[in-house]
Amino acid sequence: MKQLSLFLVLVSLYSTAQVVRVEPQNFSSIYSFGGNGSFNDNEIAIIGYDALLPAGIPKTYLFNMASEITANGFLNSPEPNQNFAGSIEMTNDYLFVGSTANDTNVTNGGAVYVYKKVSGNWQYLLKLQPPTQSENDRFGSNIAFHDNQLFVTASGYDSNGSSTVNNGGVYHYYLSSNDTFSFVQIMTGNQSDFGFGDLLDFENNMMVTTSDGDITDTVYTYKQGDVSWLLFNAIQMPVFTSSNVNVLASNRVSFSNNKLYLYHLDEIPNWPTFNGKKIKIYDWSDAQLQWNFSEDFYFQDGDYYEYKVKVRGNNMYLIPVGWYFLLIERKNPVFHYKFDGASWNYFDSYTGMSTVTNDSFGYFTVAKGNKALFGNVQEHWSFMALPPNGGAYMLDNTLDTNEFVNQNIILFPNPTNGIISIASTNSELAQVQLYDCLGKLVKIQNSNFDTIDLSNLSSGIYFCKITDNFGELEIKKIIKK
Repeated sequence: MKQLSLFLVLVSLYSTAQVVRVEPQNFSSIYSFGGNGSFNDNEIAIIGYDALLPAGIPKTYLFNMASEITANGFLNSPEPNQNFAGSIEMTNDYLFVGSTANDTNVTNGGAVYVYKKVSGNWQYLLKLQPPTQSENDRFGSNIAFHDNQLFVTASGYDSNGSSTVNNGGVYHYYLSSNDTFSFVQIMTGNQSDFGFGDLLDFENNMMVTTSDGDITDTVYTYKQGDVSWLLFNAIQMPVFTSSNVNVLASNRVSFSNNKLYLYHLDEIPNWPTFNGKKIKIYDWSDAQLQWNFSEDFYFQDGDYYEYKVKVRGNNMYLIPVGWYFLLIERKNPVFHYKFDGASWNYFDSYTGMSTVTNDSFGYFTVAKGNKALFGNVQEHWSFMALPPNGGAYMLDNTLDTNEFVNQNIILFPNPTNGIISIASTNSELAQVQLYDCLGKLVKIQNSNFDTIDLSNLSSGIYFCKITDNFGELEIKKIIKK
């Protein structure tokens, strides 16, 4: 227990990036804040309830991003008794808010409210619904905007119109210059699966989505045609060997850098080791129209076995989403890795700011460019007997990028069989400390900084804390083969 706590403290203290809490006015009277949200270059939008349920009404709370994050009011649902309750997508010009329980057509048919930025203010533009809906379609459960096209998931969609089958479907619209959204197509997955469209990841002319099956989950890859999007590839994900591990397909997969990142777990090893957790990385081949396995990126953060992965550019976020081995209450972390041009390296970890443990930091994670928004809908700021107020946090990596790339200490070879060399470009080193994955100090050097000898240590992942004569430090991850 002490070792695990030390590890979590270690990865929090020796870091450079910081998350900033997104706090609405009168936050203590707002509940379930951070269930969903989005942002653009200058603003943030997050859903929360204005009072305790069942009296509470969901609103879309708005925030400005400048030198600091400030509350900027909220939006009410444009229709009485048809509340916000779905996904949010925010661009610089448009704001899309889902209303999955909207019953203006059929019960829980769903809708998407569209707002447009006019003279600096969001003005309600229109309501978007398919012309034909079935009960419990829940149109608006996921929303994405890419290349002047809108994609809306209906999580309860079934091609036969069943109100109890939840295969899921993705509606595709083109946006014209006169603010008209023209329906193009609906995309669907395997008829025996569910959750199709819960993930919508885009890059250039490619889209990746997933579905969950009884035994195997599927990754679908679409490419844009002249008008519609065409299915080019469907692959099944590797199956977890342990029945105790269960992660939604939409959480396991992320698409960025023309690569597919897929969380997997080798057979659960015996305690106290937690090796086996990895991100399987695939490269897309246009010639073969398929994903080709490239490498496994192993990581060993904490005692968790179920993760969500989100990658954007050089930033990878690994978010525990399920049970953990030690069953010790703690803040739920998000682990942040950065790509240095050759490999992924541990960079930082983040948690919520309330004093209450067992929250849901990373409940939703929206990453755009060098920024990421994390929801924390189970965060408590008032009495524990009351429902959670919730929370949300913004991370801006822009100022950290050069600092990370230009770090002046290099460890090689890494991974290593035993001896690892240290190269420092412009610093004299004062101390080297080596910690195992549980935060236990296993080695300390106050001199002879050319190499570190790991020959007597077990195989696994270690964190090397390097301090120079000016008191500045860097944290490096070392893999011992």
